[in-house]
Amino acid sequence: MLYRLLLFLLCSVTLAQAQDKQSAIDKRLAGEGVFLNGMKEFMAENYAQASNHFEKVVKDYDPTAGAYHMLSKSYLEQKEYSKAEIAARESLKLDKNNTFYQEYLAKIEVSLQNHDVAIDSYKKLIKENPLRVQNYLELADIYVSLGEFKDAIKIYDEVEKNLGIDEEISHRKQMLYLRQDNVEEAIKEGDKLIESQPLESEYVLKQAQIMIGNKKYADAEKLLKNHLEKSGDLGEAHVMLAEVYRATGDIEACNQELTKAFENPLLDAEVKLEILGTFVSLVNENPVTSQIDQAIQLTETILDQNPEKSAGYIYLADLQMKKGNLESARSNYLKSTRFDKSHYEVWMAIVEIDTQLGDIPSLIKHAQEAADYFPNQAFFWYHLGYGNFLARDFNEAIYALEEAQFLSFNNETLSKHIHTLMGDSYAQMKEYADAERAYNSALEIDPNYIPALNNASYYLAIQGKNLEKAEQMAKKLIELEPKNLEFNDTYAWVLFKKGNYQGAEAHLRPFVISGNVKNGTALEHYGDILSKLQRPDEALQFWNLAKNSKQHSPLLDKKIEQKLYLVE
Repeated sequence: MLYRLLLFLLCSVTLAQAQDKQSAIDKRLAGEGVFLNGMKEFMAENYAQASNHFEKVVKDYDPTAGAYHMLSKSYLEQKEYSKAEIAARESLKLDKNNTFYQEYLAKIEVSLQNHDVAIDSYKKLIKENPLRVQNYLELADIYVSLGEFKDAIKIYDEVEKNLGIDEEISHRKQMLYLRQDNVEEAIKEGDKLIESQPLESEYVLKQAQIMIGNKKYADAEKLLKNHLEKSGDLGEAHVMLAEVYRATGDIEACNQELTKAFENPLLDAEVKLEILGTFVSLVNENPVTSQIDQAIQLTETILDQNPEKSAGYIYLADLQMKKGNLESARSNYLKSTRFDKSHYEVWMAIVEIDTQLGDIPSLIKHAQEAADYFPNQAFFWYHLGYGNFLARDFNEAIYALEEAQFLSFNNETLSKHIHTLMGDSYAQMKEYADAERAYNSALEIDPNYIPALNNASYYLAIQGKNLEKAEQMAKKLIELEPKNLEFNDTYAWVLFKKGNYQGAEAHLRPFVISGNVKNGTALEHYGDILSKLQRPDEALQFWNLAKNSKQHSPLLDKKIEQKLYLVE
């Protein structure tokens, strides 16, 4: 009986222990499941949800250093720096010797701007592991952020003492010396790098750049020439020598070095183009013909080696524009678009050159292409309208101008041009009511806009409509430009249409009697006025002059034949 009792008690204890052990295993597994869910959310960048899971782990289950570390990282991603610091310290309590956690906490202290604490932490880390370079760099960065450059340089010196000369460390020291205007020490740092690897071109080029930037041109020239003697042809060195000579005013030597650089096939095309851009800018500041020709030669050298570089054709076109070679410039702008159609300024230049050359078919073609690539730019739609107007395709002109008008709502200068050209297009189609509305829209923007004043008053006169309004506009026109023959002709023609032939003749006579007038319309109008004043022989004289100018109305031959003014 006693034996059974003992056996029962023993089984009960064993069962309880097993249940406790299973309970612990279940709890651990449940905690691991919550932790894994937190990791999933963290990896998905759902940091708020991740922190909720990690908080549950450390609160409801047995917390680990890793759980606290991930909780800290989740807080850090949410910029909750204070919470991140608390969690990071908890992870270190559970794993005091974990160097990774120590470095992580130090970075958080930097984020909290607890600089003294962070400095002490990094000093301790460096003492424990003097070969870990990153901790030196982090500590130096703190000193730099505090403006304590000398302390930062001491840290870099300590790195070099422990690990030897290092390129990144030397460059950091150089930058700090330069920030203190200590050029000599910066150059010494560069010299140390060059001495460590005398054939390393990058060290020489960076050293030369520092010298040039601080106007130590003689030192830079000597350094670069010595390196070229030892290392052979180096395109970048020739570029820097060119900069030295440009800065010291030796333009011939500058050009020689640039030519050497550009002829070097090993110098990257992008570098050449960047240098060329600078050179072209200098030429633009001082557009001497010899300098322009030199820049053109250098550009052509690049394009011979790299015929698909769009920027090269743009530079060449810019330079041709400086020389006034419009067709050559346009050709090169168009070549650049074969490789890159995305430059708005290039298309604008092409369209403007078409306009200057009076090449109407090209203007229409290129303005249409540009409008296709930049459909939201009113400039191209306006020029497409202008080209079609010149081609006398007025319906197409109006269509393009309507697009331009819609896009130019915030550009009053362009808007008044658009409305005026639209008025001209309607007037040519004899749709005068629409023309008048368009001119009025232009004048609402600028009541003194001369093209709108002139054309609006002239076409009112042609219709014999609103002549008082036409006279007011024409009068304002000649007040703005009293010596302009075309505008005075408009005013005289309004008077003529009002039946004031004496006034029209008196007003226009001083402008047409000189014998040197080329404006056939004004000459014909003066003949019309004389005809109405019953002076047919004098009228015939001016009609013949108008005919010789080849700028006249279709009825001029009949007027000459009949010696009589005929209504158009």
